[in-house]
Amino acid sequence: MEIHAAIARESIAFLIIENLLPAGNSDGRIAPHPSDRDIALLFGGFAGICSKLDAASLDSRTITAPPDRVKCKISPPRQGAILQVRHHQAFQRRKPVNPSSIVRLTVPADMRFLEMIRGFVRELASAAGFSQREILGLELAAEEASVNSIEHAYPDGRPGDIFLKAEIGRTELVLSIRDEGLPFDPDLEPADVSGTAADEFSARGLGLRIIRHEVDEARFENLGRRGKALRLVKRLAAPAEPEPEPLPSRIAPAPPQQYEIRPMKPEEAIQVARIFWLAYGYSYKNENFYRPEGLLHLVGSGRLTSTVAVTDGGEVVGHAGILRPTPAPMAEAALLVINPAHRGRGLMGALSRANEARALEMGLLGMSVNPVTSHAISQRDVMRLGGRPCGLDLAASPPRLFKALGSETAPPQRESCLHCFRYFDSPPPVKVHVPPRHREIVTRIYECLAQACTFGDQAPASALGEYRIDFDKTVLKGIIRVVRADERQWPELLRAADDLAEYAGAEVVNLDLPLEQPASALLCKRAEEAGFFFSGLRPREAPDGDSLRLQRLHCPFDPDRLQFFDEFGRLLFDYVKAGMGESGKKSTEPGG
Repeated sequence: MEIHAAIARESIAFLIIENLLPAGNSDGRIAPHPSDRDIALLFGGFAGICSKLDAASLDSRTITAPPDRVKCKISPPRQGAILQVRHHQAFQRRKPVNPSSIVRLTVPADMRFLEMIRGFVRELASAAGFSQREILGLELAAEEASVNSIEHAYPDGRPGDIFLKAEIGRTELVLSIRDEGLPFDPDLEPADVSGTAADEFSARGLGLRIIRHEVDEARFENLGRRGKALRLVKRLAAPAEPEPEPLPSRIAPAPPQQYEIRPMKPEEAIQVARIFWLAYGYSYKNENFYRPEGLLHLVGSGRLTSTVAVTDGGEVVGHAGILRPTPAPMAEAALLVINPAHRGRGLMGALSRANEARALEMGLLGMSVNPVTSHAISQRDVMRLGGRPCGLDLAASPPRLFKALGSETAPPQRESCLHCFRYFDSPPPVKVHVPPRHREIVTRIYECLAQACTFGDQAPASALGEYRIDFDKTVLKGIIRVVRADERQWPELLRAADDLAEYAGAEVVNLDLPLEQPASALLCKRAEEAGFFFSGLRPREAPDGDSLRLQRLHCPFDPDRLQFFDEFGRLLFDYVKAGMGESGKKSTEPGG
């Protein structure tokens, strides 16, 4: 479905709505034409918009063939507003629409259309199956972002549009709000924003003060000449399910048997969810893996490839996944879990080899793995399978209790991971750009990866930068990914990092810089002056090569509780810990 609206000099609103999914009434018949109630439900705030345009009422309706195509004319006293509806869908039935429904709305950046935006979001959220409380929250979040675009994207009354795109999936609603207006002024230093102006900027920021409470994920994208967009994700609540019975203190080994390694079938998702509970309790960092529908959504969207180990009797006893949220030439080997009764039988190696075979079929160059640092067992297993340490991800997720591993004695703190990578073939040499102080450790990391590297000189950017911002409410983590490095955008990046911590509640903020770009070395220096610290490399995660990761923590954290399996992991940790100490208070204070 697409909706377009515009105001001409005579205050005329034109809207086109098309590609709606046909749907019958409760008795299965196709509605011959929409009722006034249908139109009100479909457009939500449309009546409010028309009233502000001096619209009077529906005074004519023309039915065109075929019967489910409708053309309505809404005439105000002056000229009029024309509304065309094709493939009308009756919205009286409040049940979720078909999965992967995509709806678009384009309106002028004009406050008179704000109620239409709210109505658009309200009816979509209702159709997706959200509660009234959740619907109101989504309305407010969309209003916050839209008002920001209306007031600041197009200065001096310059005409422009706001583009909304919504996708209703099986388990979530994704809403994108984009404008093609004024980019952020890269020359505006933080010191230039003070008093009331600073309060106003912080209040609108990325809309994170409201978004923190109303959505599960938020991503801000600076698209350069293509404008900027805010992407919001709201997940549907899963039905309450009884918690499984407590685990026995010891699980008896299953009888010896043969296992089949193959792709997961949809009906096996519930068995995979149960294995996660058997292995981790409800402590795994991503709740989607405890929900069959969440697991299937990840598979259906192409972000997850699942492989399972199955007994002769059809029981799923192991799972391994390939996570690939972006089209990078790498993916993360994740979600490797074995039923405790079937451990020690080579299933981890068999699943890992199957994963690698599928990754090669996908044309990937290598895979990353992120074993935890609360114990060294998973690090040992990863390194035996060829993973090589190249970075740390400190405070990556909320505390994990590992009930199945029996480590509940220490006070909880956010879990950290050792980032490891394995190339499938010999990697080519690279030329990277980092401040001189980091060149020695970067050289050591590339030696660990068996990859040659040389260093280039830092240099200012020659083109406008581009970056993306993600906030995951589930793990309270913000990530700023720089796509095109531009040191002139540092004030903007710093304010984004501060907003993620102060308004969104992020307990850790990551900054990823593309190592092959000379301006990244300049951005790295600025970031470290603001309390970020070096935490390693992320091979093949940048659009043009490897990324440098910097972090800033906003939560209590004791690095001495981390455990490491091998000497290089410990060496890398010592370097990162020293950088944390240099950042001092800046690591826990926004904008420090």
